[in-house]
Amino acid sequence: MKRRQLLQFMALPLLFASSCKEKLPTAPTIVTGKVIDENGLPLEGAGFSFGGVDIRGFSGVPTFDLTIETGKDGSFRFSYIVPRDTDEVEILPRSTQKVKYDTDYEAYIFLKGNYIQVSSPYSIPRSDWGKTTIINYQFRKL
Repeated sequence: MKRRQLLQFMALPLLFASSCKEKLPTAPTIVTGKVIDENGLPLEGAGFSFGGVDIRGFSGVPTFDLTIETGKDGSFRFSYIVPRDTDEVEILPRSTQKVKYDTDYEAYIFLKGNYIQVSSPYSIPRSDWGKTTIINYQFRKL
């Protein structure tokens, strides 16, 4: 009897963990925004990666990975239904042929009314998955 109770107790966290991933929204997660330069003008050709990761141990396994460049008006838009095995969803700047991030430009993300220098990918909260999130950036020349 004690053995069965112990097995049930041990299985409970596993059941809970697997049920969390099953409750992901079926609507696409949309990330949209605009990139301006240090003068406040739209920046064409800035690149971004938008992806999901399944955390396994100390590393993650990508569940999806999309890339995009901003248009003439500096805007970008991602739309994707987050796969069931995803633990984190992130967006990060990347270099393109037109805009060399990290060598010619540094990126700043607009959060809480201020531009803050990007030092790591921006993690989109799970509560925002299946919704539209607006993230604006400023790229400044080095």
